[in-house]
Amino acid sequence: MSYEVIQQEQFTVAEMAALIDHSLLVPYASRSDLDRFIADVFKYGFRVACLNNCNTEYAAERFAGTGVKVATVASFPFGALTPEDKAREIENSIARGAGLVDVVMNIGAAKSGDWDLLYRDMAACAEAAHKHGIEVKVILECCYLTREEIVKSCQIAKKAGMDYVKTSTGFGSGAAVLGDVKLMKDTVGTDMGVKAAGPIGDFVTAVAFLHAGAQRLGSRRGVEILQGCTDWDRYAGD
Repeated sequence: MSYEVIQQEQFTVAEMAALIDHSLLVPYASRSDLDRFIADVFKYGFRVACLNNCNTEYAAERFAGTGVKVATVASFPFGALTPEDKAREIENSIARGAGLVDVVMNIGAAKSGDWDLLYRDMAACAEAAHKHGIEVKVILECCYLTREEIVKSCQIAKKAGMDYVKTSTGFGSGAAVLGDVKLMKDTVGTDMGVKAAGPIGDFVTAVAFLHAGAQRLGSRRGVEILQGCTDWDRYAGD
């Protein structure tokens, strides 16, 4: 699969919703919050619902047969588990119904220059997901990394067999910035995807990240992003 830079300027709601991993990852989300979130996924046509591990099975049951994939997060938000523990968490999530996985890398390994550990960390996660045919994204948490560390982490992600590199958890000291997305895309090329995540809360910002090199966007403000789409008026009155 080739992950080309998206140049499109205008989007319908359906087109943009297909690019967003609509997310509910706050630790205080209640069951009623989750039910409202699921209703929005159906209403606006999001194709991916990104949730914490504990909500995977509940959401998977409701999305069964609809084409919506449940993405779950692993070693979230710190990435501070061993490779073996991350692999087990990923496999447990898949058993509960996860159709996609976003896993936080060992940030401390990158900051220490322990690239062998970082490779083992990522390779274990990629293997755990791929043995079940599941796509996996690795979260770098770019706010803590230098440009050189971002490049090296992307190179290792590619070598380890990750499908995507992702900017951030949304719970670090910073989130996606355009320069990081461009750097990541320049590093991985078209062989891997890039996912931008964080304070992406409007249509203009979303399109800017797509043009910078992201193929997917992660946001809990997906509905607000859709409000800039060409046919939003069809949905606004509902």
